[in-house]
Amino acid sequence: MSLAPHYHLRFQILPTPRASRDARNLVAFCKSHKVEEVALFIAAEEWNSGLLSKTEENRWFRAIRTAKTILDQAGITVSLNPWMTALHCARGRTFPKDRRFIPMVSPAGETSKACASFADPAFQDYLCRLYARFARLGFRVIWVEDDFRFHNHGPLTWGGGFEPPVLARFSRKLGKPVTREDVVAALLKPGKPHPWRAVWQSVWREIHLEVAGRLAAAVGKASGGKTKLGLMSSDPRHHSFEGRDWQALFKALSINGQVAHRPHYAGYTESPGFQKFGSIQMLDLQKQFRIPGCEVAPEVENFPFTRWSKSDSLTWAEMALCQFHGSHALLLDVFPFSGNPASTEPEIGTLLDRSRSALAWIASRFTPDLQSQGVGVPYKTDAATHARLPKGANSLSAYGLTSPFEAGRFLLQYGIPITSRLSSVNAVFGSLMWTFTDSEIEALLRRSLLLDGESAEILQQRGFGDLLGVRLPALAGREDAPYSVEEVVSRRSGVEPGFYMNANLTPRMARLSAAPGADTWTRILHPDGRPFGAGWVVYENRLGGRVATGATPDPARLAPCNARREIAQHLIRWLSKGRFTSPLVTGGPHLLPMHLKGAGGEWLAVLNGMTDPAPVKTVWPGGRRLKAWTLPPLGQPIPAPANAIIPYLGFWVAQPGRIP
Repeated sequence: MSLAPHYHLRFQILPTPRASRDARNLVAFCKSHKVEEVALFIAAEEWNSGLLSKTEENRWFRAIRTAKTILDQAGITVSLNPWMTALHCARGRTFPKDRRFIPMVSPAGETSKACASFADPAFQDYLCRLYARFARLGFRVIWVEDDFRFHNHGPLTWGGGFEPPVLARFSRKLGKPVTREDVVAALLKPGKPHPWRAVWQSVWREIHLEVAGRLAAAVGKASGGKTKLGLMSSDPRHHSFEGRDWQALFKALSINGQVAHRPHYAGYTESPGFQKFGSIQMLDLQKQFRIPGCEVAPEVENFPFTRWSKSDSLTWAEMALCQFHGSHALLLDVFPFSGNPASTEPEIGTLLDRSRSALAWIASRFTPDLQSQGVGVPYKTDAATHARLPKGANSLSAYGLTSPFEAGRFLLQYGIPITSRLSSVNAVFGSLMWTFTDSEIEALLRRSLLLDGESAEILQQRGFGDLLGVRLPALAGREDAPYSVEEVVSRRSGVEPGFYMNANLTPRMARLSAAPGADTWTRILHPDGRPFGAGWVVYENRLGGRVATGATPDPARLAPCNARREIAQHLIRWLSKGRFTSPLVTGGPHLLPMHLKGAGGEWLAVLNGMTDPAPVKTVWPGGRRLKAWTLPPLGQPIPAPANAIIPYLGFWVAQPGRIP
């Protein structure tokens, strides 16, 4: 596929007498705004009555065939987007009267009125026949929606997957009968994982792979191997609890070695720009999940649609993030599902036209081979298998707490680039530390490692305390101790001693004390000035690695400020022994950096996440000469100085050259 932007538009043409007219109207829109591919919906959102009856299937098939013929004749590539596999949620829908399916059952025993069990052979047959029938029309891609999951099938509490056929499979693996209540109690056991957890996840994983393999076989046969399947995915943390093996799943969905991925990475509605740290990390993290050669088309989402839900500027910035990360195409979910002609939303065409120039500029430079650079924020896709639940956990949603996103937020908001791959300096926060083996932890401690109070406590429990340079008892809760202030005590932090910062709002705090040979940079105080414990402690251990430990679990929760940014960047410099190879960014608040290298060169892109225009300043290793540009939202790239002012949701992009 050539360099982008490639606009792939999700669009609904209703099965009514005006289907032909609406298809021709869509052709005119695509021609006017250089949309090269359309993904036609089947029974999406408000026009969905649930899984399709035979009559509904026939109606949609005729409409899709008509629309595809018109789009084909106009030279527009066509894909297909069935809106449901098992169905996202009920919303008053029920199963079709002429088809019988086993319904999903929640951990609490609730039974869905509309969402089918993946373990039901009748449902699997229905799904394969449906996809095969449409595949004979010759689509480039047929998408599997993100309801290809066990979690999040409202109104079920948490989701489904606890149906009798699933329990029967699990019982066969154990060699004895078990009840749903038995399984849920085992899954919610606090502390060390119950042995059943991994077995239960293996059952879910096998069911999903079975359905994926059957779908690929059906579509491959029906299309003569010419149609590929594409998978939309949602939050990796929830997929981790489902036991998802990403590589195996993409292989199961592959047809003649071809498969596509539509990763979730951004919210549906307007949100502050500084929250795009999550989008940056999601786009990078999911690169590690895919098999080689997988097509990538992130979903540019807007719901319930138009500028009333999300500004064009934010949509543009999110499209730009995809291009910085080398996506092959943009899957545009920007039209309402309501089924009106494309011409009724002319402002969407304006958005696409105004966005194209800058997106093309990015795509021509940020090629798919580029790899992110910076502090490693490692994540293991089987994290939920090893996670330890806190006491009192009463929902499977607790598994989402095992996350890499807290460390990513802390670093990105302070102008420090990150990568989801292991690096010379790495950061692991929170309960994610339970997911690493002892040998993996020792390897991290031989390098350089940034810890928060919770991950340090876990390492201490696991016998690595002597390598951290700190001692800490159990974490203190907010109502257990009146900690409130963080004070700088060392100039090595980059901030003058005596500077005070708010530490009053974090729900927990570790009472750190520095071990012999460790260096305390900040300390935590009570409101009367009495010391509570150390704040940041740095230490070089006997393995030759360096460790920096913060007292706060998830230090991104602490009120951000210029001084904390200075401390964070000095921590990274110290951990790297002054050899950190990524540029550090200062200037305004929430300047979010992306540093990438590859055959296409070396680049830095910085997003201004604050509503005020902000100056950008970088410290590039080696003092290298920079060539830079500013990309204002929906505007043209502008050559810029190294200390340019970035507008809100704009980017500053730099490429280093040789030192003169």
